[in-house]
Amino acid sequence: MPPEGALYLFLLGLASGVALLTISAYRRVSPGWLKWLLVACGALVISRYATMALFASAETPEQVWGFRHCWFASYLGLTLPSVFAIDQLLRHPAMTPKKLLAWFSPFLLAYGALILAADASPVADPVMGWMPKLSPGWRLFASSVQGVYILGFVGISVMLIRKVPVPSIRIALLGLILAHLALGLDGLLLSLGAWYFRPFLYSEMLTLFALWHAYQTAAQQT
Repeated sequence: MPPEGALYLFLLGLASGVALLTISAYRRVSPGWLKWLLVACGALVISRYATMALFASAETPEQVWGFRHCWFASYLGLTLPSVFAIDQLLRHPAMTPKKLLAWFSPFLLAYGALILAADASPVADPVMGWMPKLSPGWRLFASSVQGVYILGFVGISVMLIRKVPVPSIRIALLGLILAHLALGLDGLLLSLGAWYFRPFLYSEMLTLFALWHAYQTAAQQT
């Protein structure tokens, strides 16, 4: 394996460790169903990194193609916890977890369709071994949904950060904003063809750290 491949596998292990750290911050979330929903999202993110490691070491794509759906798991594994992170930080009396989940349901359905039904084909890569490449239609769908989500999330977070007087909550919101801007920049580079061999790993790790900090901050406010 070339040095770049070894570094890639190291980064995947590091990202999995950061995801475990983030999962640990979900333990004090209530109600119980929400806590386990967030833990499931964290498990989805780890399944993505495990799948990427499998694809990197496979001799042929057929050996690992059955795991291809997990490659796209972070679409849901990072977005849903981010939405609930804002709720946990602000705890507005007019908002409930069930109501927020209902508002998020269009994205939940879209990301679920992307993970379970997206049309993709295997593409060889000198570092990642193999990777599933979405068909043009699904790539446009993924970019559109993620773009709408990130623009909405950042816009709402900027509006809220101007109204919240608590410094610790404002810092947590700022971390989430910066992380989502990084995700959006990665998506833009990808759509322009400026691909690099560690797709979204840096921005995803930044988002995981921002989520960990946000949930830790929310727990300290109670």
